[in-house]
Amino acid sequence: MPQESIFNQMADGIINGLTHLINSYSGLLQLTVYFIMVCVFGFALLKSYQSFCALTYFDFRKIRNREGLHHLPASLKTPLAVISASFFEKAKRHYVEEKGREENFGKVIPPDAFIRDAAFQHSERYFEDKFLEPISMMANLMPPMGFIGTIIGMVVHFLSNSGTLNSGLTVAGIATALYTTFIALVCFTFLEFLKKVFYGLAHKRIDEGLTAVVELSES
Repeated sequence: MPQESIFNQMADGIINGLTHLINSYSGLLQLTVYFIMVCVFGFALLKSYQSFCALTYFDFRKIRNREGLHHLPASLKTPLAVISASFFEKAKRHYVEEKGREENFGKVIPPDAFIRDAAFQHSERYFEDKFLEPISMMANLMPPMGFIGTIIGMVVHFLSNSGTLNSGLTVAGIATALYTTFIALVCFTFLEFLKKVFYGLAHKRIDEGLTAVVELSES
């Protein structure tokens, strides 16, 4: 039928076009997949390094009292312990100032346990937004990138075996299919492991910062 003939011609045209593309630029396509994977993993490593910097130990003995928390710099390099301690101090000061106003006379200041929980949740969410979520996004991109590389490699392999592609590309196609999957899974596993380590260490640093606030108020 005329319609089937048109569809068959369109399908043949698409297949022939893709075959020509892979036949002419298969090496470039394979290198592109590897390059994108390197870029994605490199960005994840950068965020991992920033996470490690934020999780470094901070010696609160350098600060004589709680007033010193307001003069500490706030950036991606600021230790997470400082972030949690500073938030607790600012929240506590805010409630004290609110109670000191005449129109708020008699207002009850929330207990320190409530402010501590709020500071813990704020610090945890801050660390997740700035560090863990970007790492998680990059980690989740690795398996699809490996799958794309696998598809390209298998297409190269099948076309070379069918005689429509240079036979010398058979080994390269199989190598691309296997290596991209292997590399993607290794990178994904490594980044997920880092996330678990960072998450547990983040809770420890937050607790250290909140404990330091109490010790500074008693000194």
